Amino acid sequence: MHSSLPPVSLAVKRLFLLTTTLFAATAALAVEVDPKLDKIVREALPVCAESTISYDEMPYKLLPRFSAKLVKIESKRPACEGQYAVVTSPTGGFYIGMPWPIEKEDGASIQERLKNFVWRNMQMNVTPVIDVTKMTDDGLFPITLQETTENGKIPFEGEIDPDGKFFFMGHFRRMGDSIRPQRAKGFASFFPNLPAKGPANAPVTIVEFSDFECPSCRRAAGYVDSILEKHHDKVRYVRFDLPLTMHPWAFAAALAGRAIHRQNPEIFWEYKKQVYGNQDSLTAFTFWDWARGFAEDHQLDMKRYDADLQNAEIRGEILRGAGSALSNEIRATPTYMVNGALVDAGDGGKALTEYVEKLLAQ
Repeated sequence: MHSSLPPVSLAVKRLFLLTTTLFAATAALAVEVDPKLDKIVREALPVCAESTISYDEMPYKLLPRFSAKLVKIESKRPACEGQYAVVTSPTGGFYIGMPWPIEKEDGASIQERLKNFVWRNMQMNVTPVIDVTKMTDDGLFPITLQETTENGKIPFEGEIDPDGKFFFMGHFRRMGDSIRPQRAKGFASFFPNLPAKGPANAPVTIVEFSDFECPSCRRAAGYVDSILEKHHDKVRYVRFDLPLTMHPWAFAAALAGRAIHRQNPEIFWEYKKQVYGNQDSLTAFTFWDWARGFAEDHQLDMKRYDADLQNAEIRGEILRGAGSALSNEIRATPTYMVNGALVDAGDGGKALTEYVEKLLAQ
């Protein structure tokens, strides 16, 4: 029997708290923005009914020649609410996220200041790796934050200015390009090994970022079923593992799911169904026995199953996928990405269904 594994440490809640802290000194009055910028922002943010977007001045100054506004989203849907910085660069770069001011942190180097900032604000132990051999069009260096966990290292991607004043989680994109195809492209390398249904060349692709231990994911587990049943030849569904830090056996469930999928992709869907069906009774202490029993009951090759559980490449792919999700605007589970657009599912998945129907009608 395999011992239970600690969860992937994405620190999602801590990142939300950090955003609130950084933007606490928001200006009281709303400001106007260029309609072109507003259009880009609305395309980048989640598609959500009954939401309003407003802009304020940033509570602090960014880099010279970079401009920024604070965008606020208010909604009756809690999953849609939030606030972010929208930053434009002098070369036509566009960023929406949470710039981290690290200039005043203790440390002789940029890496030390960033490491101390992350630990002080989020209690995450990271090793910043800056690629000084490359520079983006906006004059920033690519950087990876390697978070150390018992499962391995989670790589969070970002960019930083040469003077080490601000770290940007994620990447600047080009103002003239649609953000949705760019976002979808960022996950494309993971798709070949992920559980999926529907034709590979379908005009609509739904990616569900999900956590096996997440109660909201369990409630939403069937949202895509009716869409696939009706549009099985036009819609592709991909399930993307995103185990969260507050769930003790979520990473273990993701790993076991990958091992099962590698042997029998069809059996994986029954596994998914039974994990959610037994979610309330599973614990970090009982999960591995339960998962092994499922594998044996479905006549899987247990030697291969055990080997896959210890496979560093499979574990690493889950960790890299989790880091990529957080680096590309995925903030919670479940999150639905439809052709690169983040879409709020709505009550009972109704809004997700309506969005897909609208795409197919175009």
